[in-house]
This record gives sequence, C-alpha cells and structure tokens, in this order.
Amino acid sequence: MTDYGYRDPYVGVVKAVIKSINPDVEIIDLTHGIERHNVLEAAVMLAVSAKYFQPGTIFVVVVDPGVGSARRALVIETTHYILVGPDNGCLTLMAEQDGVKHVFDVSNTKYRLPEVSSTFHGRDIFAPVAAWISRGVPLEEIGVEISYDSVVKVRIEKPTVSTGVIKGQVLYIDVFGNIMTNITQREVDEAGFQLGSKLLVQVGSKRELCTYETTFSKVPVGDYACYLNSWGYLEVAVNMGSAAEKLGVKQGDVVVFSRAS
Repeated sequence: MTDYGYRDPYVGVVKAVIKSINPDVEIIDLTHGIERHNVLEAAVMLAVSAKYFQPGTIFVVVVDPGVGSARRALVIETTHYILVGPDNGCLTLMAEQDGVKHVFDVSNTKYRLPEVSSTFHGRDIFAPVAAWISRGVPLEEIGVEISYDSVVKVRIEKPTVSTGVIKGQVLYIDVFGNIMTNITQREVDEAGFQLGSKLLVQVGSKRELCTYETTFSKVPVGDYACYLNSWGYLEVAVNMGSAAEKLGVKQGDVVVFSRAS
C-alpha cells in the first residue's frame, strides 16, 4: 500500500525488486491511491483491511513524507502478520489491533539494495526487506530489535456521546464521497439511534437531515443516509451523490449527529 498513485513507475519498480529476490511471492496491491503524505489515512486503511488477509501476510506500507530524514525504517511482527514501513505511525493502528510481538529497526540492514536513494526507500529498503523476509530470513537477522514504546504512533480520537448526540471525527472519504467517521455501533447504541430515525448531521455551520438506515440505497436518490459501513464505522452518504462535496468536509473535521426534533 502506497501513496505513489498509478501514473509513475514507482509501484512497478517496487514490485520488480520484490520479484527479483523472490520470484514465487504473490503480491496483492491493496491500494496505491492513499492521499499524498496522509499517514493517518494509510493507518486507517491498513487497520480495516488487514483481517481479510491470511496469517503470515507481509504488509509493505509506503506513505513516507519523511523519507531521507532521521526517521527509522521498521519491521513490526504482530500476532498474525509482519508489517514493513516507515516509523511515522502508518503501521501502528493495525499493529496494536492485532497485537505487537516484536519491533525491528531495519534502517541500516544488510538486506537493503546496495545503493540507497534518499528519496525512494520503498524500492531500496522496504521492498528488499519484505522480499527477504518472505524467503525465510529471520527477523532478528534483518534488523535490530527495539522497544515498541519508542515507535511513532497515530491515534484516533474517541467519539463522545451525550443524550441523543454523538460528536465524532471524519476518518476517511472514499472515492464515492462517502464520509467515514470514527463512530462505531457502540456509540450509536448508546445514543439510542434506531433504524429509520431522522438525524441531523452537522459539520461546521452546515446541517443536513439524514436517515439512519442499513445502506444508502434505502433513501431516495439525492438524499442523505447514515449507516454502519462495511468496516463497522458510521458513515454519511448521499444516494447517487457525494456527501463530502455537499457538506464540504475533509479528514479530521468534527461531525455531530443528533436526533432531529
């Protein structure tokens, strides 16, 4: 998973390096469409996606605005997976979700490519490290073990709930303009929202009426729907439209749901 996009040859070159070391490895492209430099978005997408991969999967995450700086290159072994990427928090939501076992600093590993660019560690460090791990090289040989306490972390703020009101935050906006929040079933139940309820959604000075449903297709075209999405988070959508565009939201914005009077 990267923020490289699909125009440039970066993704292809990273995969070529992996295949040159382990021609038999299977590579799945989770996405290369992470918003440029958006570490939190990468962390969230990894955390919600990882459980669908078989145990032993090696995840390479390269969303790395600090490439070439003093930031470390990491390998994190969790209960079921191995994560490879920069020490900027992009690995930590998923690591904590699955359970951290060991962490290794691989910044100066001998398993890097012979020449390391200051701007393309995805090719020169992360790809070869992941490939050699897939070949069975022990993690203790790949890097130097460090404490997880020293690792840079990202955090998702917890929503707050009062009588009939939930205050949350925008975590992610997908290609359809659907707004995924940090609110889960727990907060929805605590607020007493019921299927079919009319809710007010407020972002900044904008307020819109929304129906709490199981999916956006349950409301008329052009109307707002609120529902628990496929990842288990409360989401706002417009049927056949873009809720993000209509509400003018961005990641990190505060969003408030309340019962319509």
